[in-house]
Amino acid sequence: MKKITHLIIYACLALAFGLMLSCTNTDDSSSESTSTSDDTTSDDDTLTSTAITISGKIQKGPYVQGTEITVRELDSSMTPTGNTFTGTIDDNTGSFSIKGTLTNKIVELSAVGYYFNEVSGSLSSATLTLSALSDLTDISSVNVNLMTHLEKKRVEYLMDNSKMTFAAAKTQAQTEIMKIFNIDNVTLGNSETLDISKSGDGNAVLLAISAILQSDKTEAELTELLSAINTDIRYEGTIDVGATKQKLLDGVDYVKPRIATIRSNIETRYSNVGMVASIPAFESYVLKLDITAPTVASTSHADNTTKIAVNLPITATFSDYLDNSTVTSTNFFLNDNSSNLITSTITYSDKTATLTPNSNLSENGTHIATIKTGITDLAGHALESDYSWSFKT
Repeated sequence: MKKITHLIIYACLALAFGLMLSCTNTDDSSSESTSTSDDTTSDDDTLTSTAITISGKIQKGPYVQGTEITVRELDSSMTPTGNTFTGTIDDNTGSFSIKGTLTNKIVELSAVGYYFNEVSGSLSSATLTLSALSDLTDISSVNVNLMTHLEKKRVEYLMDNSKMTFAAAKTQAQTEIMKIFNIDNVTLGNSETLDISKSGDGNAVLLAISAILQSDKTEAELTELLSAINTDIRYEGTIDVGATKQKLLDGVDYVKPRIATIRSNIETRYSNVGMVASIPAFESYVLKLDITAPTVASTSHADNTTKIAVNLPITATFSDYLDNSTVTSTNFFLNDNSSNLITSTITYSDKTATLTPNSNLSENGTHIATIKTGITDLAGHALESDYSWSFKT
């Protein structure tokens, strides 16, 4: 009887032990399956961790060789992951190529270095920092420029507060920035593809904005202005600070008479570094902020002045730079009191038009100088009305 009892106990223990093994195998199988699923799960906000090469250009004018570039990986909430790698510009065309490993698809690039000042035609005397946000899902080439820099804080705000996608936030920020410079009906596309050494409307817009912001500013002044714009446009995409708006208008005014020089400066720079460039037609975009018609600010003598020397040239100074081709004897002329035209030579320089009679005027004669609305400024705005004044010799 005891043997039977012992056999029953042994059988029960064996059965229990077998069940335990079975349960253990089932749990292991489940764990292995979950692990496999985790390894293959893909997230739209991430890339598979892999080695990557990021190339592109850093431009203001082009940055110089040796400029340091930092790449920071960002997660889906635009927070740095801690993964950072660096590189330098390879040559004086601003080109770079950096190798690193990324898991997430969005990165921030920043460059700190000296650059070619397209307005002055010389290298900067201090460094300037420019940044860019880029989605590397389908690209590996990223250009860092003033457009990528200006849009950065606005893009971050739109994604965080308006829950926009990265692409939608970039598009809105670009449109708002162009509106600040009174530029519309231009599609930039991806700002990281813009390149001032190539033709195209987007590239022309970039170069125009670059020249306006640079104008006669030092690197410290330019840094301050860029920071002010970034801070101002972050929340509403507009510039509300009057002083900042005025700096942009002052920049336009400074650049206007130097447009041809700026083109020549950039062409010469790229030629000197051994690169064939096709500088975009930026000229018209520089003038978009100029929406005011020119006026006659002053003349060499007031209306109804008497005892003017018979050999004295007559000058008119304008409120804006003029289109030199419109400053002609048809639009600026002199008549005597009998409406006879006085043959004269017309010249123009630095906002001032000069009428020089080809011979001395008659003594004790009344003369009338007239400026017509055919005279326009560089943006094509004409005088709102004819302007006339008389004097007596």
